[in-house]
Amino acid sequence: MNDNAERPPSSLTRRGVLIGGAAAAGAALTSGLLGSSSASAAQAVGPQILVDLLQPGSDFPHVWERAIAGDWAKQALRRDYQDQLFTCHDELGMQSLRTHGIFNTSMSTADSTFNGGRTRNPAYTQDNYSWFNITQIYDALVDHNMHPFVELSSMPESLQLSAPPFRGLLFDFNQMPPADFAAWGKLVGAFAKHMVDRYGIAEVRKWPFEVWNEPNLFTFYDGDQQSYFNLYRSAAEAIKNVDASLQVGGPATSAGQFSFGPPRMPGTQYYREFMQWATANNVPVDFGTAHGYETDRNIGPEGTASFFKQNRADTPAGRPLYITEVNVSSTNDPKLDKSDAAASFLRTVIETVGVVDALAIWTFSDIYEELTQADNPFHGGFGIQTIHGIKKPLYRLLQILHGVGDKRVPLALTGAPSTVGGIAVTDAKGAVDVLLYNHALAGPHQAPAQPATLTVNLSGVAPGAKARVQYIDEDHTNPYREWLELNSPEYPTRPQLRAISDASELHDRRLDITQGRGRGDLSFMLTLPAEGVAAVHISRGN
Repeated sequence: MNDNAERPPSSLTRRGVLIGGAAAAGAALTSGLLGSSSASAAQAVGPQILVDLLQPGSDFPHVWERAIAGDWAKQALRRDYQDQLFTCHDELGMQSLRTHGIFNTSMSTADSTFNGGRTRNPAYTQDNYSWFNITQIYDALVDHNMHPFVELSSMPESLQLSAPPFRGLLFDFNQMPPADFAAWGKLVGAFAKHMVDRYGIAEVRKWPFEVWNEPNLFTFYDGDQQSYFNLYRSAAEAIKNVDASLQVGGPATSAGQFSFGPPRMPGTQYYREFMQWATANNVPVDFGTAHGYETDRNIGPEGTASFFKQNRADTPAGRPLYITEVNVSSTNDPKLDKSDAAASFLRTVIETVGVVDALAIWTFSDIYEELTQADNPFHGGFGIQTIHGIKKPLYRLLQILHGVGDKRVPLALTGAPSTVGGIAVTDAKGAVDVLLYNHALAGPHQAPAQPATLTVNLSGVAPGAKARVQYIDEDHTNPYREWLELNSPEYPTRPQLRAISDASELHDRRLDITQGRGRGDLSFMLTLPAEGVAAVHISRGN
């Protein structure tokens, strides 16, 4: 996570062509290809959406389920933290956990000295390392059919070049380079070997090893770019020396920069130069990683998608691009508690299909101590669950996404404001999900989203189909508003928590549809609220 200032405004082009990459479907609006009923509906005034199920589809991998983030490692020893994490696995399909700080001094990983240089009691351990806390966390993950997404950070005090000039986080993330890069590599190699010895090579091959976190921000790495390159090389070569099939990558760059402190290289440039350096020097990089938040400065007119598309262009062909942090805001913000976060993430998912191979939301829980542990259930925290495990709107969107299929079908949109977009997905049983958002990108001069009434036309729907809709907006799936209406209790009673949780639930509403006369034509209208999501599920007829 980074505390980036808000990016300058960017002009947004009015969206009048394809959302689903379906030129043929778009042309059908004027050619009458979809039959008389659909063609008539398309002539109605207002924004139009066409979904043509008769056209070839394309893959829609659930990349957001590849990993999710969870603040720092030592919290993963908490029962409530694990309970919320495993709920994300069970209900949302989350496969792996990424956290900061497995090597933090407080994790006792490499603390050969402590308290100003006192030697650790030799009875405590048989070598200079202690893997107990890490393996307690990883045991829990593996036992629950999850995997670590390993972030190799931060620097144990026993290896640091010098004392940090400041400590920006509540927990002990140490941003200093090592005094000896060989000693750093030895630590990483010993760690990787212990993981293989404990869990087996077949399991550990599933774990991406990501070297560090946001080295282009001074709060997370005190060294310059060449120093990070040395840090990366030492770690990568140590991992490959354990087993060449283990996967290592980076550089986990931040899209934005702080509005204070020493200036650093923009994330896209840092990422590109890292890849160029690794290629020129034959340094192993199995995947690229980067971060992006909608409020990051200079991120581009498509929000986070602009940044990620540039990362993809700079990633060597054939290698995955994992986004290991993403959210609507890089700072505490009420949007994170509301439907804005859901609408923003759906927009990111749609605009990065085929671009990224993971979208790890920062974070799965407001059990979060980067600056301090909050008491208020709603405080603009990054989590998709509150400290009490109440599901926020973004969590509910992820539930919806988990339930949709993996085949995208052409969707074309005309006449809608630039805040509106969507995607259509089918599953193996023939059901269709049309997911729509109405979200204005962050920026001081961006016009806010306004409610939009849409006519949706589908072709190729089975006879007798039925439709239902779920909304996420100001009036639906809004536990934050319920908490406000209860006078914002800092420590809610159990009945209050039940009421807030009830307000978080998704609810189905029957959607009135009009059946056409040919080729399975179907149409309906709905109003998409500002900063809202509408999820329409169309099931096959009996």
